[in-house]
Amino acid sequence: MFPRLRRMETRQKLFRAQELFQRGEFAQAAGLFEEMAKQAEGSGMLDRAGDLHLQAARCHLQLNNLERADREGLHALRLFLRAGRLPKVRRMLPRMIAVLEQHGRREEARELREKAAQLLGPLPAMAGPRGTLPGKCPNCGGPIKPDEVNWVGPRSAECPYCGSVVNATGAGGGS
Repeated sequence: MFPRLRRMETRQKLFRAQELFQRGEFAQAAGLFEEMAKQAEGSGMLDRAGDLHLQAARCHLQLNNLERADREGLHALRLFLRAGRLPKVRRMLPRMIAVLEQHGRREEARELREKAAQLLGPLPAMAGPRGTLPGKCPNCGGPIKPDEVNWVGPRSAECPYCGSVVNATGAGGGS
């Protein structure tokens, strides 16, 4: 019963963090995402922790706290690498580099691109989705980003926050 209670509490925190994010209360949302990320990492849930660190990074971007956003984003990448999620890292890096460039951090973008190329080889262009995923998970309300999810089938992906399977609509190809 204790693990079930803990999952319910975590899900409530996730709903609360998403709600705060949607209302534009990014500092409070970031704190909750970071807290849940640390808990997930401590439980060995590295992929889930990485997704939560990414959401915290998005909050910090909204707050124009670029140093903190960089730190959270890079921590997420390290967790994904430790979790063996190399395809996910390869899909995410072009987007992270683009965000750095959009915020005028061209030198950091160049450094990240070079480090990534040394570790991973050439980065792919942003891949298209295999179908159209909903913008939010129907189960937990977390944001669904096609280039960050774990595709579990040709037209279904795992929610990075609650782990439920989300179905894509429309015909798709892709890898």
